[in-house]
Amino acid sequence: MSTDLNLSLRPATTDQFTALYAILALAGEHMHRALDLSYWHPFPSSDKFIARLAERDNYAVYLDDTLVGTFGIGPKPEPYYHEDMSAYWHGPDAQATYFSTFAILPGYQQRGIGSWCMQQADQIARDGGYDWLRFDAVALNNKLLTFYSRLGYERRGLLPVGSVQVMCYEKHLR
Repeated sequence: MSTDLNLSLRPATTDQFTALYAILALAGEHMHRALDLSYWHPFPSSDKFIARLAERDNYAVYLDDTLVGTFGIGPKPEPYYHEDMSAYWHGPDAQATYFSTFAILPGYQQRGIGSWCMQQADQIARDGGYDWLRFDAVALNNKLLTFYSRLGYERRGLLPVGSVQVMCYEKHLR
């Protein structure tokens, strides 16, 4: 992992939503072809997905001047979370924000960009006054689960979502 990357994070504008969607769709295609994981393949239609982007703060990740990734953070939980998530979260009513729509272009993965993004997400949540950062990852992607655990996010349990299970994660930030 290189520490000398010229990375920057910028708030995404609505004009960039199509590009962010493309990054997410390409990452989904890569997971399908390279890892035989099809939970992001086929990717949802752009109109439906772009409408969801408006529900959170979205960020564009740049390496030098090249857009290479994206993620979103917002106080609204995922629509598939149960009304009562007390079995999954420490202090389910605590000040928490939710991390989602995270993807790095396949050609830029395995360079430390994802770890850098997670550090940025933690800081954004702290700066926003949140005590917890919460999210989920599809349980079949062991490499991704290991990545999040290595970064200090705590596995909180498996949640069934349609035909797959997601691992719920959270990190106490204060």
